[in-house]
Amino acid sequence: MKKFCFLLLFSIFSFFAFSERVISPVQGRFANKQSLILDLSDGAEAFYSYTSTNPLNSGFAYDGPVLIDMNGAVSLYVVVVKGSEKEQYQINYTVNESNPFANGTFEKKFIDRVSLENILLCTSENIINVPKSLQFSIGDGEKPKLSGSTLSVSADNKLSRYIPCTVTDGNQNWRFIIFLSPGEAGSFSQTSVPFELSDWEDFTFTGKNLIWCIDEGLWSASKESVKIDRTKPHVIYWQDVAYKAGNPIESFVLPAKPSVRTEDFDKAVAFMIDGDLRYRMSVFSSGAAGDSHADKGVYTSLTFDTFDGDYVKATAVFSLYCDGVYQGKIPVPYEIDRQPPLPPKFIASEPGEYARRDVRLKIDSEDGSKVFLNILGPFNVNSASYLDNNSEFDYIKPGEYFVYKYQPIELRAGVEKAVCYKAFAYAEDKAGNVSEISSYKVIIDEYNYFLDADAPSFAADGSRLHPYNSFEQALNVINQGKFVHFFVSGSVNVPKGMSVVSSNCSFTGMSDARFVLQPSSYIMVKDASLEVQNCVIQKDIETAQDSDQRFLIVEKSAAIFEDCELLGNFASSGTVLSSDASIVTLKNSGLTVQSSTYACGISSVNSKISLIESHVSSISDTAVNFSLKGGTFALNSCDCKVISHLGRILEAGGTNLRLSGNKYTADFDRESKGIKPVWTDEKCLIIEDKNNSEIGFSK
Repeated sequence: MKKFCFLLLFSIFSFFAFSERVISPVQGRFANKQSLILDLSDGAEAFYSYTSTNPLNSGFAYDGPVLIDMNGAVSLYVVVVKGSEKEQYQINYTVNESNPFANGTFEKKFIDRVSLENILLCTSENIINVPKSLQFSIGDGEKPKLSGSTLSVSADNKLSRYIPCTVTDGNQNWRFIIFLSPGEAGSFSQTSVPFELSDWEDFTFTGKNLIWCIDEGLWSASKESVKIDRTKPHVIYWQDVAYKAGNPIESFVLPAKPSVRTEDFDKAVAFMIDGDLRYRMSVFSSGAAGDSHADKGVYTSLTFDTFDGDYVKATAVFSLYCDGVYQGKIPVPYEIDRQPPLPPKFIASEPGEYARRDVRLKIDSEDGSKVFLNILGPFNVNSASYLDNNSEFDYIKPGEYFVYKYQPIELRAGVEKAVCYKAFAYAEDKAGNVSEISSYKVIIDEYNYFLDADAPSFAADGSRLHPYNSFEQALNVINQGKFVHFFVSGSVNVPKGMSVVSSNCSFTGMSDARFVLQPSSYIMVKDASLEVQNCVIQKDIETAQDSDQRFLIVEKSAAIFEDCELLGNFASSGTVLSSDASIVTLKNSGLTVQSSTYACGISSVNSKISLIESHVSSISDTAVNFSLKGGTFALNSCDCKVISHLGRILEAGGTNLRLSGNKYTADFDRESKGIKPVWTDEKCLIIEDKNNSEIGFSK
């Protein structure tokens, strides 16, 4: 059959086209030299060259496998001729020889062997050991990659073919050819007879000076072909043409045409003759790609087999002999499946290893294969450390598998925590071959986000790789209603006007994290909770008319600041933190407020205020650290200071107070009289007041 009708002007062919003739080389990039191997089992002739000139004019005749001793870019031209038909091929590939493995290692020796020999013999006695650290695939195209193992074949095997194999270390590919060779051939003895048979039914008498007859028919000397019925046995007689009574008559019993049946055992295929016991068969063609049957031994039965990782589906053609007399050919379809299916593919509704919402997980596999699945989780992720090192759950190994019913699997998000799931799956085909195990891991995190002031805007989604870069983006996520945790880097500008935090959130500073409020900006936390760790929150004055007295307002909410600095600079008057019916806590933090007329650190109404191991400074003409109305107030181990004309540490009305271990400092611009650090009205209840010291106040 003519496969191509145009000249050598093409450079790309499909694998299917090459698989029929050109076993090696194929297109690609390889780390070893390649061999030229053609399938000419149909009696065709081939010629090849390494230039664009026609190989029929100035090429080499192909008479068997040959190593192409060329590096770099190689262009091979092949012409196959069979009768009046001509096939033409061009194969472009690249060789960059490499063996990156250390001297003395198994990998080094194996790649050296592949590079030197390129065609490796495989029999029951000649095994091929592929290093376990490498992966290999049998054939070309999309074939499963298998972990290195031992390749061998049964001693009974009579299948002979050239089989491509590619090994890889994940970076480079080494392609070589496995020559699957049959075992010892059966004996062949031929009986001399004066006739020929072709296609079973065509009988031609070839004897000289002889006459013949079939069964009890008439004697004849004809050399013309006749048809005979092979569904039943016949006897062929012949004697000397000079017919005389008593002449010796010779005969040959021609049995009925047999059949060849197959039996499968342990994935191999046995072929057996059903018919007269004198029949023997030889392999005319295996029908498989890369067929190479120089051996024409004869057998009463024979076996086709191959090594693990290979797959053959073809129609073998056997030549049948009776007492060494050729009878005809019998085609027999067969299949040997030792190739595992491709590993299943996980298809997730959310791409990557991180998801912001529930994940729908489906598994795709080869047609006809059964998938076994194992899902583990959810496992709570207690911190965001996984975002820099996602190996936290790599120790998890597969558990018990169940049959996948091809229904989507729902992986649910955690409750105010990130969770991790791991899934494992393998496929099993109808022949019982099992694929490599596929794995899938996802961390579903609706809560942890990243905010980096210096990040680009492109593809920003709040992930570690694509963080948000503006406070507006963060606020939009916060106010969707679920608790979120932001990791902050750089100086993040808070936009003009009021920014309302209406849902629970947390900010953790990672690298010089700070929120910078413009003079007209302020933040309101309303009916929510706010946690801030390791951040600076500052408001700077530019012009008096742009300045707003408000900074942080906490209304019916809870706010915790730990290892933070709150810095407020106002044109005339201002308060850093105002609390109404809320809970506010400062731990190991600092609060500094400065203005020209009046400065207050924390102002609260009916709130619970706590400061632990923190420092507070108020700088203004009139300055106060804390202005309290109702609620409770606890100040423990803190350093509090006012720098002013008039000032106090604390002014409280109707508040329950606990004050212990604090240092109160006043730096007045003139000597003050009668000013105490703490002022309370008659409705206040001082529950605790001990170990406090004061400097700069009136004695």
